[in-house]
Amino acid sequence: MDASCDVLVVGAGPAGCAAAVAARGAAPGLAVTVVDAARFPREKLCGGAITGGGQRELALAGLSLRVPHAVATHVVLRAAGISQRVELPHPAVVVRRVELDADLVAQARAAGASVVEGAALQDIEGDVARTALGPVRFRALVAADGVGGASRRALGLPAGRRVPLRETRQPSPRQGDLLFDLDAGVAGYAWRFPCIDGGRGFETFGVYSVQRDGSLDAALSRFTEREGVALGPAVPSAMRLFEPRAPVGVGRALLAGEALGADPLAGEGIRYALWSGRIAGALAARAAARNRAPSLADYRAQLLASRSGLLLQLTSRIALRLYGADPRWRRVAADRPVAEALAALISGEAPVGPLARLLWRFPAAVRRSRGPE
Repeated sequence: MDASCDVLVVGAGPAGCAAAVAARGAAPGLAVTVVDAARFPREKLCGGAITGGGQRELALAGLSLRVPHAVATHVVLRAAGISQRVELPHPAVVVRRVELDADLVAQARAAGASVVEGAALQDIEGDVARTALGPVRFRALVAADGVGGASRRALGLPAGRRVPLRETRQPSPRQGDLLFDLDAGVAGYAWRFPCIDGGRGFETFGVYSVQRDGSLDAALSRFTEREGVALGPAVPSAMRLFEPRAPVGVGRALLAGEALGADPLAGEGIRYALWSGRIAGALAARAAARNRAPSLADYRAQLLASRSGLLLQLTSRIALRLYGADPRWRRVAADRPVAEALAALISGEAPVGPLARLLWRFPAAVRRSRGPE
């Protein structure tokens, strides 16, 4: 491994690969190195859904979807005992992360980035990152090593808001909708997504909570029982939630992907990994070309002014209410126009129209959810 580079990316998942490709595009003459503790292909716990908005971010990042995937044209939102099945303006795809991430690494290498596997980050001291394969000096750094990575600790940043999830996978010929069940008995939802594995139909089942919750295994068991599916081994994991006012980096380092945070409403990670990775990579490369530290203020401004950033700010606020103690907000989710507006937003539609519908329908739905006074 080279002992120095212009832009160092820690983590070779979607955020890291998007950052590497964006850095190469922004400053083709710079040396971009990506380090990751894993060797690819490697498993990654994830529902694997890439919404229309996520596919838009994939294209903006200069990356392509080249792996087998299931296609979902509808989303089912189950809340307050009511199910609303609505069409997605742009169909979602569901991938296996073991396949997607390995192919994104190949695309980053094809773009000219050096990807070093088996190089776990150990520490960061000034402009030197110490890895299991030796030190690397950098001009700018993108920390994209996920919820369990070492970069935030090494940079002296707080751990952020980490929340639990559980997932299991079952063979199934059914290739259907994206199901979100808000009646799962947790401060979040249970999901049922189609997927493809080795050309065969599978489904993933999982449960997610925005709070630390010791009942997720029981909630997943109840959910799969209601769905008429035998529960297989459930794998525990965690997710870091995006917080609009939390740090976006420090010094010469920018946070991206789940090192920064995922969508707390739908738990959507891939879209926002690609979004933050591409913005961080381009900004880091331009700063490195001038031998300056990336501007944290510019990074935050670019994140929050983008289409995905505007949506993430909105979903962060909605999640606080939807998964809170007031049951009226869950009943609001059973309102069909609300479900249609949310489907449009996650599909990557321009936010003005869906946001206007939400602002109009939410107050009316809340009033109806109160029932008789």
